[in-house]
Amino acid sequence: MGPRVVHRLLRPVTLTLSLVFVFAVLLAAVCAKESDYYELLGVSREATTREIRQAFKKLALTMHPDKNPGDSSAHEKFLKVNRAYEVLKDEDLRKKYDKYGEKGLDEQQGGRYESWNFYRYDFGIYDDDLEIITLDSGDFEAAVNSGEIWFVNFYFPRCSHCHQLAPTWREFAKEMDGVIRIGAVNCGDNNHLCRRKGINSYPSLYIYRAGQRPEKFTGERNRDNLVRFSMQFITTKVTELWQGNVFTEIENAFSSGLGWLITFCSDTGGNKHSCQCKTLG
Repeated sequence: MGPRVVHRLLRPVTLTLSLVFVFAVLLAAVCAKESDYYELLGVSREATTREIRQAFKKLALTMHPDKNPGDSSAHEKFLKVNRAYEVLKDEDLRKKYDKYGEKGLDEQQGGRYESWNFYRYDFGIYDDDLEIITLDSGDFEAAVNSGEIWFVNFYFPRCSHCHQLAPTWREFAKEMDGVIRIGAVNCGDNNHLCRRKGINSYPSLYIYRAGQRPEKFTGERNRDNLVRFSMQFITTKVTELWQGNVFTEIENAFSSGLGWLITFCSDTGGNKHSCQCKTLG
């Protein structure tokens, strides 16, 4: 009997290899898909810079590698979140990302981050204070030239005097709410802005009025001094309220958005100048 020839069917093997190859390509494509920075931070595409900072801080306090020493992937996960924040907090980078995606950005952006303690104690000192508006390079000029009076605190996150001032600045902001606008600029995040404004020490406190040069506060930084300094720049109009106009005037005040200081007097003998007063803000 001659040699036996065995014919092998190669088609199924070829088909199997083809399927494996296709699967591998699809898997690689999925892995290579760009992460959506807004989704990483859990914010909408219309989120304000303040909302982006607040969202990032919450994630930093839970995802930071310092808080997850047993997770070998914590560093890489946090790098992605940090990169998303570094891009979206910057007006120019955010525009590039919105238009071109990650391919329009510098690959090194967001490659470094701070310690967990920094995010817990130093990051965004005034972000949670409703009466204090945190200003950035993108909105600073529009704010201080809006026609309203702004008192702005330029601070640096690692400045001990800045942290010492914070409780006083919050108390002052609550007292002046509706009278002037109280702002804060983080010079750690807005170095170019602070340099343009000539800020070389922290904290630096300036009054801004549209069309006029800024006025620097140089006194002792306590609430009473801050109030007295601010009131120098406020022009007032005194309106006498009586039964016939009180509701109309107050309604007009609310609709205009202007702050009012109302003094209630009890007549003590018909002399207006000797009345006993109680003032409400």
